[in-house]
Amino acid sequence: MPILQELSTVVKRQRSEMGLSQERLAELAGLSRATINELETGKLSNLSLTRAERLANLLGYGLGMTGVRKPKSKSESDNALETAVRTANVSYGTALRAETLRHALLTGVIPPKHIPQLRALLDEAPVSVLSALVAQLETENGARRKITWQKMRQLAAAVACTRGIWS
Repeated sequence: MPILQELSTVVKRQRSEMGLSQERLAELAGLSRATINELETGKLSNLSLTRAERLANLLGYGLGMTGVRKPKSKSESDNALETAVRTANVSYGTALRAETLRHALLTGVIPPKHIPQLRALLDEAPVSVLSALVAQLETENGARRKITWQKMRQLAAAVACTRGIWS
C-alpha cells in the first residue's frame, strides 16, 4: 500500500476515534482543513515528509523504515496499561494502580486522590502510549476505541487538561 494511502486510512480512523474534527486536527498539525479532507478522501497527490510526519506524530504514529525496529522489551509492547501507569506516577507519591486507571477509562470516573496522576498522563504522555492503551482496553475489555477516546476527553476536561487534542 503506498504510504500516502496508508496515511490517509490511519488519519481518518484515528481522527474519528479520537473525536477530532478535520478542522481541529488541521489546526493542531499546522495544515489546512482542505489538506486533511483531501488526504482522507484520497484526492491529495503529495504531502511533504515533514508535514506527514508531524500529522502522524500528532495522532500517535510514527513514520519510518519498517522491518527491523523491535520494541525494547516484550513487556513494553504488550502492556500499554503498565506503561501509562508508570508515566502517570513519575512525580507523585500516591501511586495510581493499573486497575484504577483501567476502571477510570472504562467508566469515566477517577477517584479524587488520583486526579493529579491522570492529568499528568493525559497532558504529558506520548499519544502513542495513549493509543496503545486504547487498543489494549479494546482487546482486553471489549471497549470500543471511539468510546474510550470520548471518556478520555471527558476526563481531560474534568481534570482541566490543557493539551490541544482534548479541546
